[in-house]
Amino acid sequence: MSLLMPLPWKHKVVVAAGVGILALCGVSAVFGSGGVVHLRRVQAEQAAAEVEVFALEQRNARIGGHLRKLAEDDAYLEKVARERLGWVKPGEHIYRVRR
Repeated sequence: MSLLMPLPWKHKVVVAAGVGILALCGVSAVFGSGGVVHLRRVQAEQAAAEVEVFALEQRNARIGGHLRKLAEDDAYLEKVARERLGWVKPGEHIYRVRR
């Protein structure tokens, strides 16, 4: 003889329904719209965005430095203009070497 009485079928149905609902909540917590899988995907997207932001900040700083030098340093401005536009001072000779 057992010490505990067997559960009636009504109680077994309630327990089974509770276990089923608990299982559905667990699946929803992992795979749902606010679940762990979604969280990992959002974290990966955030990390990629942070890398892109860092690269853009570096590029912005480089361009800002270039613009500051163009505005403040006449020798740098002359150097850039001569390189890009091919300007020549009077009395200078340009030698171009073909490869």
